[in-house]
Amino acid sequence: MSIIITTEHSVTQTPAADDIFSNPAFRAILAREFHLEAVHVNMQTLTIPAFRRNHWLGKQTLVLGAGFDKTGLIPELVDHDYAQVIEQLAHELTTTRVQSLEVRTTQHIPCLIDQSDKVELNVDIQPSVDAIWNKLSTNTRKNIRRPLKQGFTSTIGLNATLLDEFYQLYRMSLHDIGSLLHPKQFFTDLMMQCPAHMEIFVGYMDGIPVVSSVSFVSQDEVYGAWSGIHTDYKKHNVFLAMLWQMVEYCGASGRKTYNLGRSSEGSNPHQFKLKLANRSHKIYYYQMNIAALPRSRSSVQDAASWLIRNTPEVVMNGLSRALIHKFY
Repeated sequence: MSIIITTEHSVTQTPAADDIFSNPAFRAILAREFHLEAVHVNMQTLTIPAFRRNHWLGKQTLVLGAGFDKTGLIPELVDHDYAQVIEQLAHELTTTRVQSLEVRTTQHIPCLIDQSDKVELNVDIQPSVDAIWNKLSTNTRKNIRRPLKQGFTSTIGLNATLLDEFYQLYRMSLHDIGSLLHPKQFFTDLMMQCPAHMEIFVGYMDGIPVVSSVSFVSQDEVYGAWSGIHTDYKKHNVFLAMLWQMVEYCGASGRKTYNLGRSSEGSNPHQFKLKLANRSHKIYYYQMNIAALPRSRSSVQDAASWLIRNTPEVVMNGLSRALIHKFY
């Protein structure tokens, strides 16, 4: 088997993709943000979307699932073949400059050590939004109604004003929890280059933006990617109201799933999302060191070969007499 890794060139106009995670423009934006290179790994009949990180002295890391595990999905791969394909990939990478492989996936690989505590929670819109509502606890329904009775309103769309309002709340939230944030240009690029796959929700109290989220949309799913909430309005249950209105939006637009995104298992965000979620699955993070195959020529031999090719004949003869005994 042979392996070929090719750069995925960014283009201004990209062909339509079923979801944002396989969209070349999105992958290029994500690669720039994380200082990676979007690539395709061709192995037999498989083409694997991946990202490559270049280190000093030519060392490389191959990443399947940068930013989101969905960016590392292998098209047309049956689930039970996943572990075997990763094993084959690691073996083939021994012939390349790649020295480590990082995989973020929903597939469990028993022989590898998981390094993640992330869980993805979903609200499947079945059989109906009303049925989901009736299954919620009495307290959850009361907490959703409360901000609505207090004048909570919302809008969903995609424009510069909504982006400004989202980013203000996003920046405030990440400051409150002491976490790193993406620059505004990152979201602007997403809005400008991937408009068919992105929507912004903003909720208001008394005309003030108090909660917001950026979602990725496909035919079947709304994926909550980033969110923000006003510090002074956390106690008003506006975040819960937003999540529920997104569930209603999914039902009204014919989507099958509202993906609440990732959170650390057992954390406060995870416990909060469980108020609505009716399905969850674990996200695994594996790291593998790639052991290079033994070289047929040593580094000393390579250096000697270069010197011989680039020195006068008299020097070449001297080098041969001095070093030939090392390569019996």
